[in-house]
Amino acid sequence: MNLADRLAEERRARLAAERLLDLKQKELFEANKRLGKHALQLSHEIRETRSEVATVRDENQRVKKELGQATQHLEIVTDQLWSAMETIRDGFAMFDEAGRLELANPAYLATFDDIEAVRPGVHYAQILEIMVEEGLVDLQGEDPQGWQLRMLSRWAQDPIPTETLRLWNGRFVKLRDRRRPDGGIVKLSVDITELMRMWSAVEELPDGFVIYDSEDRLMMCNAPYRDCYRASAPAIVPGATFEEILRYGLERGQYAEAVGREEAWLEERMTRHRQGGQEHEQLLDDGRWLRIYERETRDGGRVGLRIDITQIKQDQQRLKEATIRAEAANRAKSAFLANMSHEIRTPMNGVIGMADLMADTALNEEQALYLDTIRNSGEALLVIINDILDYSKIEADRLILHPEPFDLERAIHEVVTLLQPTARDKDVALLLDYDMFLPTRFIGDVGRIRQILTNLVGNAVKFTVRGHVRVGVVGVEDSTGRTAIHLTVEDTGIGISPDKVDHVFGEFNQVEDERDRTFEGTGLGLAITRRLIERMGGEIWVESEPGRGSCFGVRLVLPAEEPAYAPGASLPAHLKRVLVVDDNGLSRSILSRQLAILGLEVTFCQTGAEALDLLELRPDLIIAEQDLPDMGGPELLDRVRRGGRDIAAILLCDRAGDAPGGDEDGGAPVILQKPVARRRLFAALEGVQAPLDMEPAPVPAAGLLDVLVAEDNKTNQLVFRKMAAGFDIALRFANNGLEAVEAFRERRPDIVFMDISMPRMDGKQATREIRRLEGDGAPVPIIAVTAHAMAGDREAVLEAGLTDYLSKPLRKAALAEKLERYASRDSGDGGRQAS
Repeated sequence: MNLADRLAEERRARLAAERLLDLKQKELFEANKRLGKHALQLSHEIRETRSEVATVRDENQRVKKELGQATQHLEIVTDQLWSAMETIRDGFAMFDEAGRLELANPAYLATFDDIEAVRPGVHYAQILEIMVEEGLVDLQGEDPQGWQLRMLSRWAQDPIPTETLRLWNGRFVKLRDRRRPDGGIVKLSVDITELMRMWSAVEELPDGFVIYDSEDRLMMCNAPYRDCYRASAPAIVPGATFEEILRYGLERGQYAEAVGREEAWLEERMTRHRQGGQEHEQLLDDGRWLRIYERETRDGGRVGLRIDITQIKQDQQRLKEATIRAEAANRAKSAFLANMSHEIRTPMNGVIGMADLMADTALNEEQALYLDTIRNSGEALLVIINDILDYSKIEADRLILHPEPFDLERAIHEVVTLLQPTARDKDVALLLDYDMFLPTRFIGDVGRIRQILTNLVGNAVKFTVRGHVRVGVVGVEDSTGRTAIHLTVEDTGIGISPDKVDHVFGEFNQVEDERDRTFEGTGLGLAITRRLIERMGGEIWVESEPGRGSCFGVRLVLPAEEPAYAPGASLPAHLKRVLVVDDNGLSRSILSRQLAILGLEVTFCQTGAEALDLLELRPDLIIAEQDLPDMGGPELLDRVRRGGRDIAAILLCDRAGDAPGGDEDGGAPVILQKPVARRRLFAALEGVQAPLDMEPAPVPAAGLLDVLVAEDNKTNQLVFRKMAAGFDIALRFANNGLEAVEAFRERRPDIVFMDISMPRMDGKQATREIRRLEGDGAPVPIIAVTAHAMAGDREAVLEAGLTDYLSKPLRKAALAEKLERYASRDSGDGGRQAS
């Protein structure tokens, strides 16, 4: 190849290379262009990436910080939780799904007594084996292998049942296991030793014990509770409602009291159960009786007791039957005592009555002694009979109070009047101090109040050898119209030793030593008094000092029939100054208050000689004691008149019959028997006038008082005739009720004394016949005279239409009081009024 060809080839090759270079340059340019664009985009993306990286880096730092804080907080919570788990008394442990221990608190590990094998990683089966081998659990006779297998098989159940273990040291642990979502087990061991001890004590109770929750479901009960409801025992399981248990028992006839009315009984029983705080009795089908106590617990549940009272019910039935028999026997005894009382009192009426009458006849000294012995013995026997009868009535609870309007001051005066002769014979002053501002009309059982007063005042007189017996009465009225009355009986008698003060109100007790008895008595008087006062809602007490006397106090609250008032009298204008002559200090003090309240000027002295010296004071009235130290009261008044002084006078006497009449030169003084009632004192003061201004006293109606006496016993007729001999009355006698009615039909008497026990027609029937004959006219006072003294006798005769009541043996003073009360039809005391 020549050079030209080579050159041409080279030129063609160069051109081709240039074209290729140009092409490559264009491609490079395009590549650079694309690379520039890509670099620009990449630069933009790098900037964005860098921004995102910075953001991520900041977020990462924040997350790391928060994660550190969370990790720190978790560690704190974990430490706190673990600290709490370490401090709790109950054991806590966690096992993985393979049954291996992951963690446990000290309380759980303490059960194993620091055995090293019990640690994280040990299998539950090994733990059970260790408990058996080391004797940590009390198997209570169960086979060791069987126990381990049973405990392992628990974990296969769902839910896992609870299990109670008794440990070697006597403590009880309840196991509560729960399965975790990952298959692991959480175990809680609760120490229930105290609860088990308490429940053991509950199980030892002889009575049934039960607890229901707030939803009325049974939580637990002991064996005696299930034994109470044997027929319902299958239904008495934890979780059963109270109503379900009741219905189960109803279906099987458990409750005898519900037979025939099951639904109504169920509703009543559920109502009582819901109310809580209930106590009632329940009869079961087998004849047993239960007393049920139910109370609501603080959480709204119920706790109950069931006590078997079958024996108590049987005892009550036997007691009821015995009571019926005792009441029958008591009625027979009461009838016997009533009959014996009548039989004894009837002849005693003759004995004592005739003795009283014979005492008024001429007797020599020996005869008088014999007569006093007969009379005193009869009176003592009568007191004994009365005490025994009254006590038998109280013991039999047959004593019935009968409140009615009465005059308290008058009732006290009647008692004092009856006891005045005994006090006078002993030279003992018997005084009454009745509050001037206290009403006299109250509502109460006046008969029993008289009996209380008679016992207290009679005892005071009996045990007082010298000095005085003072009865004081004060009272305070409340806003309801009831008055608290305080009555005191004080004496200057022998007193009571400190060791016997507390027992003087006991039955058959005496103040004196039994071996050295001076004063007679049954020892029942104060016991009866105390029981009567308590029956009236009052109280009694005593203060005493041996040798210095005693003071008995009584408090009774009685409705007043009239309001409190300031007592007064319409005194004559000339009556300003009064001279009182009395050597008894207490008597002077009482009289001074009574006169001062009327505004009178009072001068006191103790002897007649002093009184004569004080006449220069020109008194308008002289009130003198009958027996003065230097002269008698009548002698003093006589010397006053002989001295040319015409002064009105009131003479105070122990008994009106002892007062002398007036002489031919002057009129007789006004005679007042001590103690003086306020109304009589005021009436006497109202009648005091100057001699020239004296008005003639009203002349009583002519004729004697017509008195009809119905009495079948001739001896009693004689006694009545002799006792009434000194009164201005004309007596007629009827031998039985029929004769009494006929005598009334023939001529209407002024007063009738009616014996109750008479042949052919008794006194009550005769009284009804007389009342029928009276029609609508004014009733004649008919006074029962009877030897009966049992409960209801007085009430029975008054209900039959009789006006008043006298008990045999008759006393002349009591007869005189009745005649005085009912003789004057204008006195305001007559008519159908019982005392």
